[in-house]
Amino acid sequence: MAREPGDLWRALDRSGESLATEEDYEHGYKREVRQDLERYVAFRVGVELYGLSIRQIAEIAKVFDVTPVPRTADFVLGIGNVRGSVIPVIDLFKRLRLSGERMIGRFARTLIVRHDDELYGLVVDAVIDVVTIAPEDLEEAPGAIAGPRGEYIRSLARIGGEILIVLELKTVLATEAFIAPGVRVLAKEDA
Repeated sequence: MAREPGDLWRALDRSGESLATEEDYEHGYKREVRQDLERYVAFRVGVELYGLSIRQIAEIAKVFDVTPVPRTADFVLGIGNVRGSVIPVIDLFKRLRLSGERMIGRFARTLIVRHDDELYGLVVDAVIDVVTIAPEDLEEAPGAIAGPRGEYIRSLARIGGEILIVLELKTVLATEAFIAPGVRVLAKEDA
């Protein structure tokens, strides 16, 4: 290990690495920063790790009280008030049709997401981190994941030995699925 500053410079010089000097900066040396990196909020639902682009998330809040709405699907917890806006709140565990029992614990959060200029609340078990993913690190979902669950997946990424499932918000928030099965929706002319 180098003990004197001069030793460090000599060691770096011997390594063959090119170093930026003050002269380089004066003459327009620029560090290249990738502009195509995307940031995702990583969160848990059940035992699985999911993610949404940070651009889709308006806010992360503690789970709040909701008012149930009759004749809605089982994954619709109800409607809630967020700073004067009434928004639908859904249980992502039920919406994704994950199996097993689960209780909403103290680490649970509601992701307030923006989709088609509307706000929605997604209840998740825990928010883990914000991760940066390069486009080349995103993989398409395998063709073997077909059917309704496969439609919820936009892409996959490997994060620290785990697979992060990036959700397709358009499919998760398809409002036609918010109505309970067997409930007939009247057109405006029928009302």
